[in-house]
Amino acid sequence: MRILLVILFLGGALPAVAESTINPLLPIIRLYTGEDGLTHFAENTVELEMKNYSPPTPPIAVSKRLPATDIAFATLPPGWFGDWHPAPRRQYVLMLKGRFEIETGDGDRREFGAGTAFLVEDTDGQGHRTRVISNEPVVIAVVPSAP
Repeated sequence: MRILLVILFLGGALPAVAESTINPLLPIIRLYTGEDGLTHFAENTVELEMKNYSPPTPPIAVSKRLPATDIAFATLPPGWFGDWHPAPRRQYVLMLKGRFEIETGDGDRREFGAGTAFLVEDTDGQGHRTRVISNEPVVIAVVPSAP
């Protein structure tokens, strides 16, 4: 099963908490290809752990390290539409500016804006549709991920 994970950054920093606080969870929207060959959304979370990430700064909530190979930047103009397509490779897509809509094969549509990160793994099957819905270009960073 191939999946597209969407990590929603909730805007702003996490509240200052003591290191002994229970690990926070970051909401994730999963976009995956089901056994029916169609894409679907599902809710999920990623675990964050309080760490002294950059001493002497205060601890922050951080996920485990994820492998990546390089980075590229792209701009999609207002009105841009990508009809049904699978991802070209396993990659992270980080939205830096603008808004777009993703449609799954079961007809579900959701909107996402700056501050959203996706793990795109739907490299086969029907894929998904993507449409720029903002009046400004969408700016993304694309980070291919090691398998």
